[in-house]
Amino acid sequence: MYKHEFDKTILRSYDIRGVFQKTLNVEDAFMLGFFFGITVKNQNKHKENPLIIIGMDGRISSPILEENLNAGLEKAGCEVYRIGLGPTPMLYFASNYYNADGAIQVTGSHNPKDYNGFKIVLNQNSFFGEDIQNLGILARKGSTINSAKGSSKKVNINDHYVEKVIEPLKNKNNLLKDKIIVWDCGNGASGPCIEKITKIIAGKHIVLYSDVDGKFPNHHPDPTDISTLEILSDKMKEVNADIGIAFDGDGDRIGVMDKFRRPVAGDLLTAFLATSIKEKENKTVILDIKSSYVAYEKIISLGLKAEIGKTGHSNIKKRIKEINSPLAGEMSGHIFFADSYFGFDDAIYASTRLIELLANDITLDDFISSLPVTYASPEIKVHCSDKIKFGTIENISNEVLKKYNTDDVITIDGVRVKNRFGWWLIRASNTEEALVVRFEGQSMENKNKLFNEVKQLLNNQGLTLENN
Repeated sequence: MYKHEFDKTILRSYDIRGVFQKTLNVEDAFMLGFFFGITVKNQNKHKENPLIIIGMDGRISSPILEENLNAGLEKAGCEVYRIGLGPTPMLYFASNYYNADGAIQVTGSHNPKDYNGFKIVLNQNSFFGEDIQNLGILARKGSTINSAKGSSKKVNINDHYVEKVIEPLKNKNNLLKDKIIVWDCGNGASGPCIEKITKIIAGKHIVLYSDVDGKFPNHHPDPTDISTLEILSDKMKEVNADIGIAFDGDGDRIGVMDKFRRPVAGDLLTAFLATSIKEKENKTVILDIKSSYVAYEKIISLGLKAEIGKTGHSNIKKRIKEINSPLAGEMSGHIFFADSYFGFDDAIYASTRLIELLANDITLDDFISSLPVTYASPEIKVHCSDKIKFGTIENISNEVLKKYNTDDVITIDGVRVKNRFGWWLIRASNTEEALVVRFEGQSMENKNKLFNEVKQLLNNQGLTLENN
């Protein structure tokens, strides 16, 4: 019988993630493979050897974790296709391409280089939340080895993936030949794919840091951190680029700068990409709870419906299927197309949809310049222990509902309030011991009023908010 106790800090809401050789080690990878394999077999009892796809990002610890993950899956009796190094969206694509029963990407996403982890799919659906907790419970209880013998083989999916993601740019070469695009791969797993893509599509392409290096020697691969876009901005200025595109470490989050080198937040980028949706009638675009009403109202002005939902790529993928949404996007740069794609977050596919609009002279800079000016805070994190953070949100929610009309309050993921000054949000982070705060007003005076309201609510809970 195999039994295992995962470090409780690594079983997260959306994935499994920890510091390699501290909270996460090779035994965890083997046991994850084994117990996930058992879980898949329990859900597919008619299959003696269910098919699992595994891939990995470019972190230094990824190969040994992938090796042990594969060994655990084989031990559980699974057939494993190993797609090797590549972005997480390529794993999602492979899962669909091979109609797999499950898939796991070894990745630390946008975390610092000493982190690593696993993003998991079961039967083409995200494996998250209670699924991950239940896997931990199964591992603690233990399970005997099934008599079925597993196997594995290496497969190459790269060309099929690239062929799919460049579909939006078919017959666009004449329209793209004069466009200048700068790409920053950040030494992450998207690099080899971007090199292939930029050799196929027309235009002048300047590709930065496409060599995969788990030490991330040039900058941390998090395109939502404005400081990581400085090199991209400088190169765009040098070559007079039409657009700049950056990726996180595993290629599922995108960062974009328009022609004037203005960073474009994920919610506004989603609103811009909504212009590419052809069938708009009765279709709803999903934004996460941190998104601006500017994006929300712009989407509606395009003839679409808009919905604000829970933060988290797994939550959004689930909601896309529930309401048959053609597009969704998060502030963090996860963009999900489901009109003519698969509905998972793919920054590389999002980039080709962006370039498709550019080819048609629908420019991001014109779009951003047309938006009303607002005064928004960044995401502010207020330290709050895991033991009390959800209780704190409940207390704030109760206090707010005594003051506001329920039509002006959203409580699906924290507390979001709309008032005459603008809107504010307080939510519990699912990945850190913190509350996340954001607010946006139509003037600096209104922004300050929102700040003071949020500050008072947090003070009532014994927490301190500093002005940003």
